[in-house]
Amino acid sequence: MSLLKLDNCTKMFGGLKAVSGVSLEVEPNRLIGVIGPNGAGKTTVFNLITGVYEPTSGSILLEGRSIVGRSPSQIAGLGIARTFQNIRLFPTLSVLDNIRVACQLRSKTTIVDAIVRTGRFFSEEEALTERAFRLLGLFGLERYAEWTSTSLPYGEQRRLEMARALATEPKVLLLDEPAAGMNPQEKDDLRALIVRLRDEFKVAILLIEHDMEVVMGICEYLYVLDYGEIISQGEPAAVRKDPKVIEAYLGEPV
Repeated sequence: MSLLKLDNCTKMFGGLKAVSGVSLEVEPNRLIGVIGPNGAGKTTVFNLITGVYEPTSGSILLEGRSIVGRSPSQIAGLGIARTFQNIRLFPTLSVLDNIRVACQLRSKTTIVDAIVRTGRFFSEEEALTERAFRLLGLFGLERYAEWTSTSLPYGEQRRLEMARALATEPKVLLLDEPAAGMNPQEKDDLRALIVRLRDEFKVAILLIEHDMEVVMGICEYLYVLDYGEIISQGEPAAVRKDPKVIEAYLGEPV
């Protein structure tokens, strides 16, 4: 059974159809790519999945249950986390606290525990901090733990955002252009890291990316969007040869 499934999703903004009849599936532990020219509707699809927008029509199912109409926080609690095309860290918090905030999503202590400072509160805070440091270590960020998040180099901010998303213990991780602004060495490291995350955390990954070397190097299946519609889908080797895909990128028939 599909872990995440979009069925004939459409999103209208007034008279503008940003996404039209999009259907896609993400199976457990798979690494799926969504590609297409600028303005094709890729980030709108992510916003539909995460509850930022509600589809005008169509359905979105997580493990067979509809998530349409739920808030972004509720959807995160159900197991979908994301990064953003434009980095959205908590700018006044430290690198460590950016991760700790995300870990709190799975916290079992109550506000009473926090106010009274119960033993359960302190033990869970210690466990969350240990988990946050483990994630920082995985992403090579432990030396920046006390830095303000926005003082990190750009590539490290990208990694921090991925670590924060992973701290929510998602079943599906959505990565919106994680390689944007990275140099070639950083992109090579990122490709290896994404595959490692999928394998170690047993998480399905849905990836938007413009860098074709990244996409073709790690994705097992691709969906291609153009003007809000899926124009091609399949394994990367087949998609890259599809005349409709070449036309969408080059602007003329092959």
